[in-house]
Amino acid sequence: MTDRYSSKHRRAGRRVGPSGIAGRVTLAIVGVAVVAMWVSAAFYVRDRAKTTIHLFSESVSHRIGIIVPLVEQTPDSDRSNLLQALNSPTLWISMTESDRPRIPDGWRADSEFETEIAPLLPQLSDRRIIIRKFHRWGPNRQAAPPMPGRYPPPPDLFNSRVKVVATVQMKTGGWIYFVASSDTTSLRWAMRMVFWMLVATILILVTSFWAVHRMTRPLRQFADAAKRIGLDVRSPPLPEEGSRELRNATRAFNLMQERLRRFVDDRTMMLAAISHDLRTMLTRLKLRVEFIQDEEQQYKAIADLDEMQSMLDSTLAFARDDAADEPRTLTDLAALVGSLCDDIADTGADVSCTGPDRLPYNCAPGAIKRALGNIVSNAIKYGGKAVVTLTDEIDRIEITVSDDGPGIAEARREDVFRPFFRLEESRNRETGGSGLGLAVARSIVRRYGGDILLEDGVRGGLLVRIVFPHTPMP
Repeated sequence: MTDRYSSKHRRAGRRVGPSGIAGRVTLAIVGVAVVAMWVSAAFYVRDRAKTTIHLFSESVSHRIGIIVPLVEQTPDSDRSNLLQALNSPTLWISMTESDRPRIPDGWRADSEFETEIAPLLPQLSDRRIIIRKFHRWGPNRQAAPPMPGRYPPPPDLFNSRVKVVATVQMKTGGWIYFVASSDTTSLRWAMRMVFWMLVATILILVTSFWAVHRMTRPLRQFADAAKRIGLDVRSPPLPEEGSRELRNATRAFNLMQERLRRFVDDRTMMLAAISHDLRTMLTRLKLRVEFIQDEEQQYKAIADLDEMQSMLDSTLAFARDDAADEPRTLTDLAALVGSLCDDIADTGADVSCTGPDRLPYNCAPGAIKRALGNIVSNAIKYGGKAVVTLTDEIDRIEITVSDDGPGIAEARREDVFRPFFRLEESRNRETGGSGLGLAVARSIVRRYGGDILLEDGVRGGLLVRIVFPHTPMP
């Protein structure tokens, strides 16, 4: 039989992403918000860079268009002082009377700046103009082209890594250099934007998770109530809160639970009435049996009546589910299992028990003892012996009961948990019992969120695994 606990953990290990509604909705909201935010940021950066480049190109072109004719009209002796006076943190100017020197490899042609700057210099169209851009990300000193003549190199212009050099050939001979900087893609500006976007992403994540977790809390309560009603129809009704749809669903759920409770109560009352009437009739029959002269027939009749009485009591106890009314207390499960095995061994049965010295567990000791007693008794009756092992696993508490019997065919292992089902079809109580032992045991164990599993023993026989969660279901 498949171990639903092991398979559950295997499925959890293969699952990618959250499994709950709150986690999935939060992931969807945050995913959409983050993608939209980063896409918007990308478009904003692109548009900002284009706008900055355009404004930068207009400003540089305007100043170049004014400075070049002014330098050409200035006497040679005054040009040096003029250029030093015209230098600014955003535009550094120098000139040479000789041929244009070679520009370093880091400065390359850039169609974007050429397209932006060249059309804005119509008054210099009769001059040769060369525009280059610094393409590498590195220290600013690497971005400074060698300035011709005795002019100093340009300073750190705006601490920007995007720099443009425009060389214009003058009519009077020589070349004039313009080194300009633009903050179009400032790394510090980008880092600040990324920082605030990360802050916004975290705020969206926290806020979304809190809001979705709060909205889905009634659904978790609804699921817990559905589990409880499968174990106890008398569990308290759900509070009607949350959205309109959830309130309607909760109201319908509570109404269904009330109908189930009335149905169970009516069935129990009917069985109690039938039991009362049948007991009265059985008592009368026992009195009449006393008048049977044949002792053998009298003995058989009394045995049949006792069997009917026992079956009637078992059926009524199963219908009432008396174990559900027992309060739970912190119980030493190891001591409980050990004492049960000792009591059965005192009757002469072959029972052995191993486990930890102490294992506290919050349970109803009478119900657990009844469930385990039914399974151990079956192992002794059909397998000749019972080997009981209690273990405290990482994810569960497990009690195994193995025997040396013929075992149960896999196709019929689920059938034996049905009430009144018996593999031995003679209906003789001495060989088959009433067919309620395993049904009662599984009902008790599942009330704690556990289960009973039947498997083939390692050395033959049947292996019964009783599995409890560390935290029992309320």
